[in-house]
Amino acid sequence: MKPTITIIGGGISGLTAAVYLHQKNYKVQILEATDRVGGRIKTDCIEGFKLDRGFQVLLTDYPETKALLDYNKLNLKRFLPGATILYDGGQFDIADPFRRPSALFSTLFAPVGSLKDKFNTFLLKNKLIRISNSDIFKQAETDTNSQLKKYGFSQKMIDRFYKPFFSGIFLENELKTSSNMYDFVMKLFSTGDAAIPELGMEEIPKQLAAMLPENSIYCHHKVTSIVDNTIHCENGAVFQTDKIIIATEAISIAANYIKKQKQQFHQVTNVYFEAKIAPNSKAIVVLNAASNKKWANNLTVMSNVSNEYAPKGKVLLSVSYNGIPEIDDASLAENMKAELKQWYEKQVDDWKLLKTYRINYALPNQDTVSNEISNSELQINENLFICGDHLMNGSINAAMKSGRLVAELIASQTNIKN
Repeated sequence: MKPTITIIGGGISGLTAAVYLHQKNYKVQILEATDRVGGRIKTDCIEGFKLDRGFQVLLTDYPETKALLDYNKLNLKRFLPGATILYDGGQFDIADPFRRPSALFSTLFAPVGSLKDKFNTFLLKNKLIRISNSDIFKQAETDTNSQLKKYGFSQKMIDRFYKPFFSGIFLENELKTSSNMYDFVMKLFSTGDAAIPELGMEEIPKQLAAMLPENSIYCHHKVTSIVDNTIHCENGAVFQTDKIIIATEAISIAANYIKKQKQQFHQVTNVYFEAKIAPNSKAIVVLNAASNKKWANNLTVMSNVSNEYAPKGKVLLSVSYNGIPEIDDASLAENMKAELKQWYEKQVDDWKLLKTYRINYALPNQDTVSNEISNSELQINENLFICGDHLMNGSINAAMKSGRLVAELIASQTNIKN
């Protein structure tokens, strides 16, 4: 008889492990501390707006998501390739002219860097497309900022495009993130799209949860301790099980079983505004590359990407700040508006604060990353296992891959015994 597998944590990695184990006919159950599964990927409905907890996107060329998710059912809404750049002298668009031909002239003449910089970007993207994901992660690591200089990009190109763009992805402003993570993400932006499900990012964990049997998910079950094969919850519930998978974030129960280095993380603050008029009409990320930037790293009109994110006739804006500022929500919103006023002028006066998310654990630190993980890192003892993106790299792809790999490891061991 196949063992019962209990998974602590209903985030993307835990859900993925559960799905793959269920497909192999194991009995699975998930213990989730909050009111619903999803982990760091949740969408709240407030006043008719759909607010993702932190600005997030799905890169459509992630191998793991392509293998398990049904993109058609998610009804993905894609961002335009490229970005709008705000700088001291105004704003401009930049994009890959092969993927967005209409942006050819604006990109060629954009004051973001030299023609050499733009040609260098094209060469780099074509180089990365030809390298396998596994080989990208086998390269010698440095930090992203140093790698960009090695690639020959000018400081102007780094400051006006790469730094504001990738600081919004890596959630750190100095681009200390591993150069291999930069190469991996840059490749995926070249081969696929950035997208969001029409009804919000939480549709991704909802789709995974729908693949599981009814009554296999126990919400409001915060685990306080694990003693051998017995799990104790804060609400007094006790579970006896055959195998346990810890699928929490690195600073939760997982912290008892992983190295301190793996417990480092990045924070982010995400502010949503309601507006009457959109500051632009494009499904595109707007990057703040001004020399005096302090409060707004990037801005996106979410209702331009998916009109389901806002009630009819209204506009939803997302503005992000890396870290968690030591000021109140209202002051932060006013500071963001004041900073963006130099480009959007009196429009910002009509922006109404909807919600502020101060996300303590937004991404694991990525100074060192990997795309593979050994069985010894996935298995703590005979009956205790662990998964999560903190073991590899901070991405939906890594979260799902770690979940799949731990499921395959358990299946391989129990199949031998059976």
